[in-house]
Order: sequence, then C-alpha cells, then structure tokens
Amino acid sequence: MKSKLAVAYQLIHTPGVSRHIPDTELLRESAFYKMIRKHDKIYLKPDRGRKSRGVIRIEKLNYDLFKLREGTDKTYVHSKDLWKKVNGMTEDSKYIIQRAVNSVTKDGRPFDLRCHSLRVNGRWKVGGICGRLGEKGSIVTTSHYGGTPTLLDTLFKRHLGLTYMERTRLNRKLERCVVKTVRQVSHMFPNLYEFAVDIGIDRHKRIWIYEVNIEPLIRGNFKLLPDQTLYRKIKRMREKAR
Repeated sequence: MKSKLAVAYQLIHTPGVSRHIPDTELLRESAFYKMIRKHDKIYLKPDRGRKSRGVIRIEKLNYDLFKLREGTDKTYVHSKDLWKKVNGMTEDSKYIIQRAVNSVTKDGRPFDLRCHSLRVNGRWKVGGICGRLGEKGSIVTTSHYGGTPTLLDTLFKRHLGLTYMERTRLNRKLERCVVKTVRQVSHMFPNLYEFAVDIGIDRHKRIWIYEVNIEPLIRGNFKLLPDQTLYRKIKRMREKAR
C-alpha cells in the first residue's frame, strides 16, 4: 500500500489538478488544531489504509464540543480533551488529516465517485466511473460498510437532480480531471498501468479528489452495479493495459 500523503503532495503541486485537492496534512498536534480551527468538519484517515478501515470524522458542534465518528461509534469530546482522544485513537498508525467535503445527495446521503483509469497503448483512458451511495448518516460510502454502487447517470439524475446539460458538462470535467490526475501519479509509479481516483462533488458542483488508489479492485464497485457493462469494459481494457 502506498502513502496517500505522498500522492496528495504530488497533486497539490500539479497545475490543473491542485485546485481539486482538499486541505490535506500529516496528523500531528499543530496541524490538527490548525485544521480544526479552519474547518467545521475533518476526516482522519490511515495514510496506508484501504477499504475505509480506521476512518474517523470529527465535527465541531460548538466552540467547546466535538463529535467523533468511527464506523457506527459516536463519541462527544470537550475541546480540552480533544487531542488526547484523537492521539489515543490514532497512535498505532500514521494518519493524515483532510478537510471534509459536503458531498451529499438531495436527501442527505453521502456519496462519492469511483473513477477507474487504465493506460492502453501508452495513453491514459477512463475505463468507467460509478457512484457510491452511503447509508444516511454514514461517514463512508464503500460497499464494505453498507454503501451501494450506483450507475453514474442514476446518481446524477435521480439523487442529485442534474439536468442533461449539467450531467454532460460534469462528465467531461470528471474525465479530464481523472486523466490529468493519473498521468501525474504515474510518474511516481511508472510500472503501474491502472489507478482509481475517488472523487467528491460539493453542492456547487465542484470536483474534489479524495485519494488515488494504487491497486484498485473492481469487484467491490463495478461488479455490484445493476448493469455490468462498465465491469466488462474495464476487464477488457485490463487485457490491453501496460
């Protein structure tokens, strides 16, 4: 497993991609307090974690009180005890802090996009993009924690209420963003020929890159879609990828 932070730092310095990266830093006390003062909601993620294991969300309820969520567990912590609690929850692993993006559907369900890209004949191409709908109130969207892989058009039309023109425009922006991102990340890992980019979209339709998956699986996302077209397409592209 590769470092999320190393990839984020690479992308922060990439023209055309940097504006899509939410504030991301290594978890240490000074950086933690800087981030929690700046944002009402942040995520803590294991730097080398997978499948949303160990993800913690911290929400500022008021000046003195914070809500911590890990899985289905909720804890309310006073500001004076906050770092001690966070340090105790994360001391066994290297963690990153990331600003939370308000990527939610019309009815308040969290969602993100899994964007799978492969290098075929020397060119990076998008093999498929699908949505992932989290349970209402959940802090993650992966199928391992109750999330539902969803066709992109269904997500955009039914759950976000986007018009045909909005969907078309956003699709184009997503594909351009994904290709620029993986092209840059491939300089760090020249022997790899496929990546997946996890993306959020806020209420202003702004694209945010959460992380790049270095060894992406497709069975927990594309294989679970009601239509298997994208799953089959990515499998075919894998045979030609190099």
